[in-house]
Amino acid sequence: MAEVVLKGVTKSFPGGVLAVDNVNLHVPDKELLVLVGPSGCGKTTVLRIVAGLERHNEGDVYVGERLVNEVAPKDRDIAMVFQNYALYPHMTVYDNMAFGLKLRKFAKSEIEARVREAADILEIGALLSRKPKELSGGQRQRVALGRAIVRHPTVFLFDEPLSNLDARLRVQMRAEIVKLHARLGVTMIYVTHDQTEAMTMGQRIAVMNKGIVRQLDRPLEVYRRPADRFVAGFIGTPSMNLVEGTVSASNGRLVFRSESVSIEMPPAFDSVRRLCPHGEITIGARPEDVTSASAPAATSLPLGEGSVELVEMLGNEAIVHAALGKAAIVYKTTGDDVPVRGDKVKLSVPLSRVHLFDSKSEARLEHSSDRS
Repeated sequence: MAEVVLKGVTKSFPGGVLAVDNVNLHVPDKELLVLVGPSGCGKTTVLRIVAGLERHNEGDVYVGERLVNEVAPKDRDIAMVFQNYALYPHMTVYDNMAFGLKLRKFAKSEIEARVREAADILEIGALLSRKPKELSGGQRQRVALGRAIVRHPTVFLFDEPLSNLDARLRVQMRAEIVKLHARLGVTMIYVTHDQTEAMTMGQRIAVMNKGIVRQLDRPLEVYRRPADRFVAGFIGTPSMNLVEGTVSASNGRLVFRSESVSIEMPPAFDSVRRLCPHGEITIGARPEDVTSASAPAATSLPLGEGSVELVEMLGNEAIVHAALGKAAIVYKTTGDDVPVRGDKVKLSVPLSRVHLFDSKSEARLEHSSDRS
């Protein structure tokens, strides 16, 4: 059993910097969990605490059923792959992969078997006699993975291991890591600031900000039902459109007003006044959910008429940037229906695709048309 559990883990640095704030995580055995968030959110600190490289101030860390708060990193049965490959330049690939086993006094035959097995898994058997300087970035990353694999750990930790690779190689290597996870059947915790990596690799993702886990769930659930405004704006490319304003009753109907728009809200949103008594809310809509039909459907929320300012052609689709008063709205459209700069477009969002947030607490507000 190689589950990883963090209970109330808090870490602060000198000067009152709170890096990790009461983090509770349960990573089941054999799961691939991705920690994602902007730089400085605390994700790498959490990883280092699990590895034992950073001492936390409060809380408990378990690997399997063992409390490891006082256990040295070398005795936690954990292997870590870093952002920089940290390969010994004077050693061959074989010796780099075997080095940790030699330090642990493994028999020569066992070292040979483990290195060959890892090399076969990673398809680097032909590179074992080369030095790191003779390898490409992707090959060096495979060697770093192999050095971790030969230890047969119960838990793998990855700290932004693909950051130094070009875009094409990153796509290839993240697919390789997912395959590796399935083949080895071990617990993995992967840290990245790249939301695409998080969405495509993680069985679950934990979105962090300012030391706090803001949401922990399956990738599509995080995308479709972000728990708060931060998660909504962070996950998704392009980012979710967010318009702040207030809601109030007018002639028996609920009206949303901002600097840019005035929208009569349908009955499906009546619960907003109860859930958010102060009336300050943020309306959110993902770019792929915004439409520019000349006559919005009855089941849509009309945003108003915008002016096209920029069109990014991406081949089979285009990303359109439109000004809606002082608000900037981004939406996607197909290559057959692309406006040009200066065009006027009537923008709307299907009711089931509208996201509402409390502007003060940033928490998600549910409504009856919300997508299930």
